[in-house]
Amino acid sequence: MVTNYFTRILKKITFAGLQLARAPINRKGVLFINRMSILNTMMMLIFSFTMPFFSLEELLVFTLPFTILFALPIFLNYKGYFAFCRYYFSVLPLLFLIGLCIQNSSVLGDKYLLLTTATIPLVLFRDKSKIYLMFTLNILVFLFIVWYQYNFKPLITMPEVVQQVYFILSQLTVFMIIFFIIQYFRNDTEAYEAELVEKSRIISLKNSEIIDSIVYAKRLQEAIMPPANEISDSIPESFVLYKPKDIVAGDFYFAEQKDDYFFVAAADCTGHGVPGAMVSVVCSNALNRAVIELNLKLPGEILDRVTELVVDTFKKSHHDVKDGMDISLCVINTRTREVAWAGANNPLWYISNNEITEVKATKQPVGKSDHYKNFTTHVFNLAKGSLLYLFTDGYADQFGGPQGKKFKYKQMADIILSNKDKDMQIQRDSLENAFVSWKGMLEQVDDVCIIGLRL
Repeated sequence: MVTNYFTRILKKITFAGLQLARAPINRKGVLFINRMSILNTMMMLIFSFTMPFFSLEELLVFTLPFTILFALPIFLNYKGYFAFCRYYFSVLPLLFLIGLCIQNSSVLGDKYLLLTTATIPLVLFRDKSKIYLMFTLNILVFLFIVWYQYNFKPLITMPEVVQQVYFILSQLTVFMIIFFIIQYFRNDTEAYEAELVEKSRIISLKNSEIIDSIVYAKRLQEAIMPPANEISDSIPESFVLYKPKDIVAGDFYFAEQKDDYFFVAAADCTGHGVPGAMVSVVCSNALNRAVIELNLKLPGEILDRVTELVVDTFKKSHHDVKDGMDISLCVINTRTREVAWAGANNPLWYISNNEITEVKATKQPVGKSDHYKNFTTHVFNLAKGSLLYLFTDGYADQFGGPQGKKFKYKQMADIILSNKDKDMQIQRDSLENAFVSWKGMLEQVDDVCIIGLRL
């Protein structure tokens, strides 16, 4: 019963002020100071109790006041004076040791207790400048004590037997306090490591959940894009080079066959990754509505209508959303080979008579614009065997090569021209191999989408 009562009192003293401490440095300091104050107070009481047995009653004038002073930090923590208490507890042992060493001779080894006081700021302070300041103060006190004990006689002379016992006790005190501090750091480190392991586990779990969600989002995004064979069913000689930067992408491609008309597009929505993928769903749905539900056939009219649908969708937000897409959209009459095309920022390339011709796009995105104008439809007839290329800007904007520069459209055009007579799958592989080689160890900067068609 008495033991339990004593344990409760000791625990209450140890945690005094902890409920007021919010910052981690304060909580650590409260526990450390309270525990050390209990230890120091107990030691001072033991010294005070044993002094009369060694005929050293005059030392009680020194030890009894410091017994109270060493107990005072618990009260300071209890009142919430954490910053003051840290400085108080760092300086008080130095004052105690100065007074002790002035009274005693150097053979008693009191000055070595400074080994313990020098470690206290490491626990109590986070600011390195304060730690260095307190450490320097400990060194100066040590040098002062050495100088004083060398030049002045002690105020108290102890019997030789008492000196031996005192020396052993003082050195044991050094060992005990240093062990206590090291054990404190060890426990703190183990607790910190355990916390890191737990946080790492939680982060890993959350990361796994996020990746699983994004992978599932990829499946949903792939569901809105046609399979590659749907393009080849309408245009047998064709390829699609599609390389998302992340798991999901802002780029997407579109294909739809309606009667004699084949609609195909390479689109680049604002952003990449999850935000880009979300915009791509909105834009893809708008494109489907314009082509399938509204039966529009001129690409310029399709992009005008898609712009209206996208702006209306984002208008529901309380924020000023200006997301949209750049796109290259072709409508091919598979019976007559007449090609109608419109673009938003992204051009169309076609090869006829062994040279690349670029059809420039309307310089505005599909989405909210400050000075909107209708998209221009370009119509032209191409000979059988002519090649069409629709693409986004990710391929040409990739950094790499010997000097880490952009790939640029010139190199892309050179690769296409050098492989124009080859099978479309070989053309795709050549473009992909050149891209991978150029990128090297650098990160892919954007989504890549290129569609090649031979009429």
